[in-house]
Amino acid sequence: MNLKQIMECDFRNLFRPSLWLVIVFIPHTLFNVLIPLTQQNVDSEYYTSASYGFLNSVVLFAIFMFSEGKSQARLTAVISGAVFIWMIAVMALDPSNDFAISAELTPPFIYKISFDFDLAPPLILWALLTLSGLLNWNHEAAAKEKAEKVDLDI
Repeated sequence: MNLKQIMECDFRNLFRPSLWLVIVFIPHTLFNVLIPLTQQNVDSEYYTSASYGFLNSVVLFAIFMFSEGKSQARLTAVISGAVFIWMIAVMALDPSNDFAISAELTPPFIYKISFDFDLAPPLILWALLTLSGLLNWNHEAAAKEKAEKVDLDI
């Protein structure tokens, strides 16, 4: 693949919501739902958290199976964005996560954000899922514009 092909690559193909729904669904369901549900007591906090994760898995599966195109992209963006923001809020409010934000208000304006590194993979996955929905928000509109442009050129 040469540089010209890379520059002409459409990121919408790389960030298809259906692809990212599967990429997030599998590890989320395996590591945040199935393993904790089978290994924890019903009255534990981990079991409650895993049952909430199960709800997220069902929603991801439903988006994948029952929507397509623009509606799938918008549902993906809204729901995964809400989960991503919820994860950041929980992380910021829980003192055991070592979450901290600091900023110097004098030049060179250094901003620092620190958090427990164990939370980075799910944050990255949910952020990329949200990005896939946002990049394809008007998917069908872009396809129509491209089709109209081809019709005008002919």
